[in-house]
Amino acid sequence: MANLQPLRILFLHPTFTFGGAERTTANLFSRLNKDRFKVTLVASRKIALRLYSDVVEKIIYVEDIGMGIWFDGIKSLWKDIRITGRLLLKEKPDIALGMMHYSSTILALAKKFFRPNVKVISSPRGPSTDYLNTCFTKKSERFFLRMLFLFFCRYSDGIVVPSAGTGEDCIKNFGAKRENIRVINNSIIIDEISEKGKESINMDIPDGTFVISTSGRLSSEKNIPFLLNAFSELRKTEKVKLLVIGDGPERDRLQALASGLGIKNDTTFVGFQENPYKFIRRSDVFVHTCLVEGFGNSIIEAMACGVPVIATDCPYGPGEIIKNGENGILVPVNDIEALAKAIHVLLQDERRRKELSEKGFSRSLDFSVDRMVRAYEDFFFAVKPGTSNE
Repeated sequence: MANLQPLRILFLHPTFTFGGAERTTANLFSRLNKDRFKVTLVASRKIALRLYSDVVEKIIYVEDIGMGIWFDGIKSLWKDIRITGRLLLKEKPDIALGMMHYSSTILALAKKFFRPNVKVISSPRGPSTDYLNTCFTKKSERFFLRMLFLFFCRYSDGIVVPSAGTGEDCIKNFGAKRENIRVINNSIIIDEISEKGKESINMDIPDGTFVISTSGRLSSEKNIPFLLNAFSELRKTEKVKLLVIGDGPERDRLQALASGLGIKNDTTFVGFQENPYKFIRRSDVFVHTCLVEGFGNSIIEAMACGVPVIATDCPYGPGEIIKNGENGILVPVNDIEALAKAIHVLLQDERRRKELSEKGFSRSLDFSVDRMVRAYEDFFFAVKPGTSNE
């Protein structure tokens, strides 16, 4: 018999920066059936404000319970495991979902040590192997994190990943069971993007100037220096302007690099934007340059804006979204000449840009928020025996 009581789900999301993972959670909460699910959200005040919806029954602020947001040594990790374990025993959710690697780790370890009656779903939002190899230089640090990733991959009751490649990484390199993996692509609210894209950007762009845009957190894995170097080459033959949408720890270094390359006057760092779509829609080409990627939200957002996309063929998301040459262009990671050439060729061919825009927009329709939410709902009921989504 189906359980008519709503599933109680605790979402552990201790971050302070709004990015792709937070966008996914916001989209999920916006459409999750509040008659079937009751959510307790554990997040920072800054993020909770943007994630809140009617389905959220209770918010627990990480600042109030003293929880950290990232791996900061064994002592702080154990502190957060204890906090999480006590929280699970007190709140008694049916399911606890950890969004991203840190949350996934402390939830799985809290279940191991505190034995709450809860099903744990881990959700690493990107390829763990490539992430460790790209972003951590110390072998000891990589080894420590690898052991933690192995634990949550092996002992979680379910694992949600945004791309098939990320799922295969969990299986082949971290011991996850294939039957525990569920690939659920990220989503967009297309009508909202289309409407927001119509707004003016209040920026003076000379006639005859092509506009290139990129969007995302300005951190090392986003590989923005690659784009700046390619843009520097492109300026030798094209009248172009670059819009860098987003903020992050690398911003000062990137602005210094733009000055050093002599492209400062043609490169605008517009910072974090509540509405990035109005900038993307104004551009002629959108470029995505990540070293590693769990999915690539900004790719489908640009497609939904009707802008042709060029992306690095990094592990794993872009190659699962883009069919090279059909609805977008893929280039090798860190090949400056290939990226500059791909942009140049596209800027010189208006008909080709229009073709990629139209096919890219059609591709973006595959990532509707309703489809994503239904997939999450189905997985929640599959992970918790004795319940039904019928």
